[in-house]
Amino acid sequence: MATNPTHIKRLLSTKQCQGGDLRDAHLARLNLSKADLSGAHLIFANLNGANLQNANLSGADVSFANFVGADLQGANLSGIDGQGVNFLDAKLIEAHLGGSDLVFANLVNTDLTDADLSGSSLEGANLIGITLNGGKLTGANLTGANLGQSKLRGANLSNAQLTDARLVDADLTDADLTGVNLRNANLLNANLTGANLTGADLTGANLAQVKLDGAIGLYQSPPTGVHPMSNPPSPGSHGSGQQTPYLSLLHSGGDRPDNSRSANNHITPINY
Repeated sequence: MATNPTHIKRLLSTKQCQGGDLRDAHLARLNLSKADLSGAHLIFANLNGANLQNANLSGADVSFANFVGADLQGANLSGIDGQGVNFLDAKLIEAHLGGSDLVFANLVNTDLTDADLSGSSLEGANLIGITLNGGKLTGANLTGANLGQSKLRGANLSNAQLTDARLVDADLTDADLTGVNLRNANLLNANLTGANLTGADLTGANLAQVKLDGAIGLYQSPPTGVHPMSNPPSPGSHGSGQQTPYLSLLHSGGDRPDNSRSANNHITPINY
């Protein structure tokens, strides 16, 4: 792969490079604010520390590109192909990433405050320590993603797919989790204070030490002999009913299940 020198010159002189061939381009620490890179090919490009505030990268191919420490505040990245892209420590405040492909992307410590990632694919992505307060992940696919220690206060994750995701120590205070699929997710020590879990699926999720004060759409009334939110079994043990965190969800318009059905609503912990 080789960058087209003509396209590089055009970008630097006009900040216009729609659909340009910028593969492997070295654009680190350049001022590209408000640049139009829509549809550009930026595979393996180096934009380390670049200023891309309010830039247009919609539909661009940024697979495996380096945006470490870049400033993309207010940028339009909707519909990008960003498999394996590196956004470590980048600023994506109020950025638009709706419908983007971010499979196995690195977003560790990325600031996505008020960003929109609705409908994005983030399977297997590394989102440890992200800040996405007030952001949108509605309908996003985060299967197997790692959101440990993430800040998602007031975020909208309605109908998102979080099967097998890790949310250890995540802050989901006042988050909208309606219809979320959290099957087999690890929420150890997560904060769901005031969160809306109406219609969510938490089958097999680890809810040990989860904070649920004021959470909506659930109740914590255990079946006989089971204590709500009790500690998970110690390593190597098979556990017992008394050690199983119990949480049942009240789906919209649904009735509270009776004890004859409660066994099907246990949420058994997974190993951390």
